[in-house]
Amino acid sequence: MLSDLFLMLLAASTALGAALPRSTTCTSPQKRPSWHDMREIDKKAYLAANVCLLKSPQKLNRLPGAKTRWDELVSLHQIHALQIHTTGQFLPYHRYYINILAFLLEECGYSGPLPYWDETRDAGKFSTSPVFDPVTGFGGSGKGSKNCIADGPFTNLTVNIGPGFKSQPRCVNRRITNALSTQCGATYVAAAISGTAYSQALDAIYSGPHLIGHMALAMMDGDSITSSGDPLFFLHHGFVDKMWWDWQSKDLAARVKDISGLNAQDPDVGFSEFPGSMDVESAMWGKPTPEILAATPDPTSGDGGKTITLGHVMSSLGIIPNATVADVMDIKGGYLCYEFV
Repeated sequence: MLSDLFLMLLAASTALGAALPRSTTCTSPQKRPSWHDMREIDKKAYLAANVCLLKSPQKLNRLPGAKTRWDELVSLHQIHALQIHTTGQFLPYHRYYINILAFLLEECGYSGPLPYWDETRDAGKFSTSPVFDPVTGFGGSGKGSKNCIADGPFTNLTVNIGPGFKSQPRCVNRRITNALSTQCGATYVAAAISGTAYSQALDAIYSGPHLIGHMALAMMDGDSITSSGDPLFFLHHGFVDKMWWDWQSKDLAARVKDISGLNAQDPDVGFSEFPGSMDVESAMWGKPTPEILAATPDPTSGDGGKTITLGHVMSSLGIIPNATVADVMDIKGGYLCYEFV
């Protein structure tokens, strides 16, 4: 659990927009298991903490449309959407985003292991995975015209952020397509992390198992802007984070410093999976509202230009202090302290 001193420092630091003092060592990294290997008691506690966040009132009073603590987490993804997809920010920001979840889970009493989903073990047959167990998992594929989750802990729960850049109440929903999940298999993962430069790994992970996994799960109506409304999102992105770490680990000394790409989408490109510029995504999801734009951080913060650097500043808009890309490059570097098992 977080100590009282840490919580006091966190409150002060967040209020000032500063960063917490960071440890320079990581001597006892927390184990992050695949859901398959997680103890049942930890699974149930983790799921209960997620439900707690979905039911807890919002705290920040400044994220557009947020009514619950979970909404605030989803709102971050919505606000940052055009900065953290098809950009160099994609991998580091989502690693930071998972760290935000870890902090919020502590608010609901959970300090156990943070799981990921080793999707290679279920590729081609996602729907049979223990991840979708109705008692010790996330429930299965949705039902009805809105694909609302029909079993498991997230039935009859509401997310108020999305679709797209709107803020409308929706059920937690997903639709599983087993055939698509084949491309989350070990052969595809190996290919995605076979390049030698960050730019190669970034593109291959993003457009490969990451994107195909989203398509196979269609979380929150398959909405790229607010798919984190489904708690399953964080298991999928834990898998993405592990892919990046496995790539980094092949040449760790060099690759914890290797970062490149834009820090916000090129308007002429938009989301790479939807060719045709930002006009295409605007037709699907609308455009950021004035309230969202007012809350959106400067994408060049810490960079001094349009290209991402290790000094790039990532923001949770007040949930936890800001962090730089350099802070999250090494998962055992001090700011972060975990390992995949």
